[in-house]
Amino acid sequence: MYITVPDEKINLIKSIIPRLEEISNTKIELNERTKSINVTPLNNNAYDAMKVISIIKAIGVGFDPEDAMKLMKDDYILEIIDLKDVSNGPDDLKRIKGRIIGEKGKTKKIIQEYTGVNIIITDHYVGILGNVEQADIAKRAIEMLIKGREHSTVYKYLDRAERDLYLFKINRALKEGLNNT
Repeated sequence: MYITVPDEKINLIKSIIPRLEEISNTKIELNERTKSINVTPLNNNAYDAMKVISIIKAIGVGFDPEDAMKLMKDDYILEIIDLKDVSNGPDDLKRIKGRIIGEKGKTKKIIQEYTGVNIIITDHYVGILGNVEQADIAKRAIEMLIKGREHSTVYKYLDRAERDLYLFKINRALKEGLNNT
């Protein structure tokens, strides 16, 4: 499995390769000339290699390596939205990023606080790193902003989604408790 990373991230990736190999049971080869990384599972478990690829992608987008390492957990995912795919030129891209970030970072902060995910916004990417359920909620909220929904509508969605997720978790815990008796 191959992946490429931005030039400015090569040294950072290079510095964590031994740690990644250790925690993932993979062999990672970096070709500095082509800026490509080959990840090979040592135990024929492609799942581990895919997790390493996600970690490298997360670092490539701009996440801190320690945060990216959380992707080794089974319930953590990385979502990347390419804003070039949803914008009509530089001015539209700037407007969309502004809607996601909000005034003085307010909107981004609210999404992160409601969902507990980490969000990175770069030139034309939005990276979301977090628990599977929470990342899905954050992604949906960001997609709503991209489509032009009012911020208040998005905040109401976040409130409702978090409440629904909380109730779902309580019901699941109750059912598991009943099944164990």
